[in-house]
Amino acid sequence: MAPPAHEQRPRYDLVVVGAGPAGATAAAVAARGGLRVALLEKQPLPRHKPCGGGMPVPVQRELLDLAPEALVDTRVRYMRHSWCFGRAVEAPIDPPGTPPEQSRGLLMVQRPRFDHALVCQAQAAGVELLEGHAFAGLERVAGGVTLQVRRRAVAGQEAAAGSLLADAVIGADGAAGGVAAAVGLRRSARIALALELEVPHRWDPADPLLRPDLLHLEYGALRRGYAWVFPKADHLNIGAGLFYGRQRDLRRDPRARSRIMAAIGAYAAALGVDPARLRGLRGHGHPLPIWDGPEPLHSADGRVLLVGDAAGLINPLFGDGLFHAIRSGRLAAEALLAGQPCSHTARVHGLLADDFEAARRLGRLFYGLSGLTYRYGIAQPRATPLAVRLLGGELNFRGLGRRSLRRIASGLLGEVVGIGWRQQKAPDG
Repeated sequence: MAPPAHEQRPRYDLVVVGAGPAGATAAAVAARGGLRVALLEKQPLPRHKPCGGGMPVPVQRELLDLAPEALVDTRVRYMRHSWCFGRAVEAPIDPPGTPPEQSRGLLMVQRPRFDHALVCQAQAAGVELLEGHAFAGLERVAGGVTLQVRRRAVAGQEAAAGSLLADAVIGADGAAGGVAAAVGLRRSARIALALELEVPHRWDPADPLLRPDLLHLEYGALRRGYAWVFPKADHLNIGAGLFYGRQRDLRRDPRARSRIMAAIGAYAAALGVDPARLRGLRGHGHPLPIWDGPEPLHSADGRVLLVGDAAGLINPLFGDGLFHAIRSGRLAAEALLAGQPCSHTARVHGLLADDFEAARRLGRLFYGLSGLTYRYGIAQPRATPLAVRLLGGELNFRGLGRRSLRRIASGLLGEVVGIGWRQQKAPDG
């Protein structure tokens, strides 16, 4: 008698769907812990990933044996903030005299190279990479999960459908992935939208604005969002993100893309980038599944866990997700290795929920009163070093909202008092 069909399929302790930083980290940690792991990736690697590619220094603690210095394009040591392309403030990330080894300068990486390095690290740990395999669905079976996959047509191989057996599945397939939907998780996600252009660039030492150590942020060009210019080795990453609108999923807003692209074009022009350099460039879209409150991040039976963008772990104030994705991948693998998969949601929430909730409250204030928060918050001397420490998890967001409101109120009161004093001092007639 032939064995049951499911016994003829490959069987793994864990299948990770998605080979981004969250998935590659989860796979590597699980394999190092002794699990048989397959890493499923629908695209050929390395593949493009829309992302600014900025990382805080503390991310190095999460990268296992990977030396990020080998992958860093540039290191940002200054930020230039502006409001409607004016009122610009350039501020250092580090206090004067900071030794290089203690610098908090942001690490700028190119995501195709960075992500691929994490995948190679996972393979070195024993992970089996299934490149060109797309997730097509799953079903629970006795003692595990069956995953349906579609293999892309590649040289020497035709496209084909197949299936895998696993004890557990980690969904690291991003905002548009199918793992969460397959198990009924994150049914009503809040999705922000970012677009970016990669503009080829040669650095001119005489240019005071476009420098490889300077990151630009513009807050008034896009209502309820912001724009950026991130320096890379051979190009400028010029982009903008819209965080709040009338719809929970801004991909469905018919005006969102045109508003974002208008902000990108205006920002580039304000920094002296010839508009002709933008023509013909492809705008890369990036849905941002921002945190919208605590919710389950694993299935009831603990067989399926979500990490990274698939889990909605985008900071609702800054819009960053890379650091949180890597940490969530580690936490998911640790929950499985401990034999406690149903602890995954609590582990992630224990690390991030309080901070993200505070960031969400602060985000409502910032994107609702962005002109005031720029004047009395961002433009202040301490704001840039504070923001970098918040990005790296060295400080938490709790209490910042109340302090920001007090600072705005104090600033407005000072302006009113100053106006009144000047009016009293002005000569009559």
